[in-house]
Amino acid sequence: MFTKVKNNFEVISINISNLALTKIKPNMTISLGGGQNVFKLAQTIKQASLAINLVSPSEMTRYNCQKIGLFVHSLNETDQIDIAFDGCDSVDYSLNTLKSGGNIYLYEKIAAQMSKEYILLLPQERIQKELSTKVPLSIEVASPAVKQIMNFCHSLNLKAELRLDTSSFARSPLGNLIIDIYKPNWNDIAQINEQLLKQNGVIASSYFPNLVTSLITTNNNNEALEIKKGDLK
Repeated sequence: MFTKVKNNFEVISINISNLALTKIKPNMTISLGGGQNVFKLAQTIKQASLAINLVSPSEMTRYNCQKIGLFVHSLNETDQIDIAFDGCDSVDYSLNTLKSGGNIYLYEKIAAQMSKEYILLLPQERIQKELSTKVPLSIEVASPAVKQIMNFCHSLNLKAELRLDTSSFARSPLGNLIIDIYKPNWNDIAQINEQLLKQNGVIASSYFPNLVTSLITTNNNNEALEIKKGDLK
């Protein structure tokens, strides 16, 4: 294994999954979230035959892992998580992230808060100084409150769209609806998120502030590297 230090980042000539694997020790409890990179890690874990306990906030991940011979528990079957691996749609230099593409924000946030380390596996283009405006802030909303929340979003001059039932992620696992919110910039996303979460009927949001401990991604040479909080300027 070739290792070097470049711009304070440890760069390793292996892929994302194999670098993530080096962080896992015997008897750990590991959470696997959603996304392609997380499933690639699951496949790598299967090949390595590690003696670990696996949990997941994602029913889809549990199903896909079962198909390759990995038994994965639900979150309510553990009291603590050593490392939670997850994906995301956008992350800023402070490691605040938007996880808007899916619909399990409540469960993913539980896993993140339970874990000693919350590590995102992602392509480098999703890491930007500021959160991408192409990615919405998505909220899970109880059905009776949808009209009220849509009106509240409009009162804040936010573009709000109810996710259509034709989408596979139109409803959360609890049966609640998803509203996608857009804005020309996310400079005040923390304040907007806080206002939304105070509204009756809003269950959870796709904004994850101050939870991520590090990122595992690749550089332009396709070398895996880990970026920790405080590394990006």
